[in-house]
Amino acid sequence: MAATRSRKKKSKTKVAPQVVAAPGLGQVPAQTAAAAPTRAATPKHATDKGTTDNGLFEGFLPHLIARLAYQLNADLIEKLRLEGINIARWRILAVLAMGDGITISEIIDRAMMQQSALSRVLMTMESEEYVRRVPRRDDGRYVDVFLTEKGRALFNSLDTVVRRRQNRLLKGFSPQETEAAFALVRRLSRNLSE
Repeated sequence: MAATRSRKKKSKTKVAPQVVAAPGLGQVPAQTAAAAPTRAATPKHATDKGTTDNGLFEGFLPHLIARLAYQLNADLIEKLRLEGINIARWRILAVLAMGDGITISEIIDRAMMQQSALSRVLMTMESEEYVRRVPRRDDGRYVDVFLTEKGRALFNSLDTVVRRRQNRLLKGFSPQETEAAFALVRRLSRNLSE
């Protein structure tokens, strides 16, 4: 009788599912992770699109976007390094080339940089005569940043490198597919901004 009661008590005890860490996903139940096919476990012919399945990550869009951004940045960083410039300087040059005479806040927003990092880079670029900062006449609290001729020449020389990179990314895309890709990425960004 006592043995029967202890069995009943044990069967009512709930066991918390084990969890595993999945980069970009946080923690997921272990059985889900175990059930998900991995690259090594899934033969190439097992997927309907002819590509290997990376388990959870192939169906997780933020991971795919992050991986694409990583690949693009790694490629860009190497190409810019050969030109003697880093990614932070490139972002500032690109933002100002699209329309300079803008404030630090606007550069922060468009270049996706923190203010402390931006300030340091701008100081260096100003000392190297790539940019110039001009206090606003009507409101001295604001400073507008402009590309110098030297800065614009540097941007133009690097823009060729970056355009080649974009062409590589869109290789094989028709004009309609290219337009659709841009529209899709802009829509995704708008959705997150809402």
